[in-house]
Amino acid sequence: MSNILEAIVNIVENKDYEIKEYTSGSNRTQNMGEALEQYILDAYCNSFKVIDNDERLLKHQQIFSFLGSKSKLPDAIVRGAEALEIKKSSQSTVQLNSSSPKHTLKAENKRVASSAKICEDEAWSEKEMIYCFGYIPDNANQLKSVWFVYGRVFCDLPEVYEGTANKIESNLEDLQNDDTETNELGRINNVDNLKITYLRVRGMWVIQHPQKVFSKLTKGWGKNDFEVKAIIPKSIFDGLPEKSKNRLKSSSLNIDEIELPDPTNRARNIECLFIYYK
Repeated sequence: MSNILEAIVNIVENKDYEIKEYTSGSNRTQNMGEALEQYILDAYCNSFKVIDNDERLLKHQQIFSFLGSKSKLPDAIVRGAEALEIKKSSQSTVQLNSSSPKHTLKAENKRVASSAKICEDEAWSEKEMIYCFGYIPDNANQLKSVWFVYGRVFCDLPEVYEGTANKIESNLEDLQNDDTETNELGRINNVDNLKITYLRVRGMWVIQHPQKVFSKLTKGWGKNDFEVKAIIPKSIFDGLPEKSKNRLKSSSLNIDEIELPDPTNRARNIECLFIYYK
């Protein structure tokens, strides 16, 4: 089966970084975001050159046990392995919308799609989360940079984010005037005298882009036509198939051993591999 190493080697060996739009509509940003998702799926399946959409889908179904939901996490699940969250973004910040950063993906999380929780033969309770951030310049269709980062080297524990959201929700309780269920931080009905207006309080989680968070790793790089960058905890890398590791080592990708601060405790570091191509 496929994994992150196969995906990044497939991207580099493909040498075609054009993002092809598979959907049509007036919202180009949304179209390109969906196209980026397809590009990452193709990277895992090595299906870049498959033209027929039905054949592409069949290849995706062989590798992935879940292929996403419009409003729920995740964007995809590699069969028996990691979950993916794919975002088209600038290189400064990334909007995660209503879902807080995920150290790992837990099935108990209410923002995980119900179909994702039962997508495999054996029930799962927790999966590694890989964030894939692609940068496509405005008015272009060429992918310039893509980052693959594991949540456990990028995000804190869930209670940190939930604690902040819970504080906001508790402060809104006195204002809420009914028991309407909502996935938002709060909803206040009947605000005005005619009781025709309500206020929806939504959360918008935004996180710094890895290009900023891990800027020391790319210091002095200058401008490149294309870059692939991946940060993988060594403990996870060691457990990946030898065939995939051998393929990586024989590719044109570079491999650096690094240590990064543990996002759950800055008093300790995590041994990682920084794998990149430029």
